[in-house]
Amino acid sequence: MDIGLGNPIVEEEEEGRAFQPRRSVRVKLAEVANLRGNGTQAVAVTVCDLSTAGFMAECLRPVLIGSYVSLDLPGIGPVHAQVRWQLGGRLGAKFLDPVSIYRCEWMAAQA
Repeated sequence: MDIGLGNPIVEEEEEGRAFQPRRSVRVKLAEVANLRGNGTQAVAVTVCDLSTAGFMAECLRPVLIGSYVSLDLPGIGPVHAQVRWQLGGRLGAKFLDPVSIYRCEWMAAQA
């Protein structure tokens, strides 16, 4: 059962589009959070890394690439993102708006 998350956006690849490196620093984690799709029940995921631009998480359920989700971050609340990839039991998503991860309670616990 996938947690099918709304209407995925289909983007056409531009010919010759070069690889673009990540621009934001990622913080390694192993924290459990709830992931929700449009109108679906929350699914527990383990967030493996977090940045101002997105996150990577372990998720045992299939998620549609391109779908919209929200991730509940402690101290911040639900943050909207778009799933960019899923491989095996992991997925990566990009936040729709940058997030100040230092407001997240997980960051205070690491300090």
